[in-house]
Amino acid sequence: MDWSVKNVGNEKRMVDTYEVKHAVCLGDKEILFLEDGKSPGSPYMVCNCSWDNPFGVEQYSEGVVSADYLEMMAEFISRATAQIEAVKAERAKITVPLEPLTLKHCVPDDAGESIEDKVAVLRQESLRPEYRTADKQLILVTGGFGAQGKARGRAVYVVNLYSGKESRWNRSDILGVIKPECMPDWVKERLWQIEAERQVKHRKQEQAR
Repeated sequence: MDWSVKNVGNEKRMVDTYEVKHAVCLGDKEILFLEDGKSPGSPYMVCNCSWDNPFGVEQYSEGVVSADYLEMMAEFISRATAQIEAVKAERAKITVPLEPLTLKHCVPDDAGESIEDKVAVLRQESLRPEYRTADKQLILVTGGFGAQGKARGRAVYVVNLYSGKESRWNRSDILGVIKPECMPDWVKERLWQIEAERQVKHRKQEQAR
């Protein structure tokens, strides 16, 4: 699942011969309403778009076409509504406080300092609106050239402390390092688990030598 904001340029977005006229990105997929003025028999299309693959490539599925604009608009709205409900259900299962973290909870990021192996906070504006919650913001930085102090690279590799999801961000997406007094108890527990797992892995590697 991609939590990041996707920036789309001014160029027309095309899916085959259809131009994207409306797009709603919610949860694990994007709902698209498309139009092809040169296809009189089926000028309107609604389909889903997802990035659930290792390369983040757009994958289109469940496309339907029609000559009836209202029929396709109803389909578009129905799918968007279903995604809203899916995100609500996903959020209801989260067991930690969701209140977003801001600069007051952080030591502001200093590009001259390394943030590797530190608990950092992602900027809200780097996340999609439905994911601007603490469980999506709190990350453990695991590496990347961008994680180093005064580095020329931008890439920062992290693990989300709530979900365990690994991902890549840019250093500019990092708001700062969480202040010790602002670190939630669930994060402290998760860090203890990660350290315990690392020690077990290290012992196994030593035994294998």
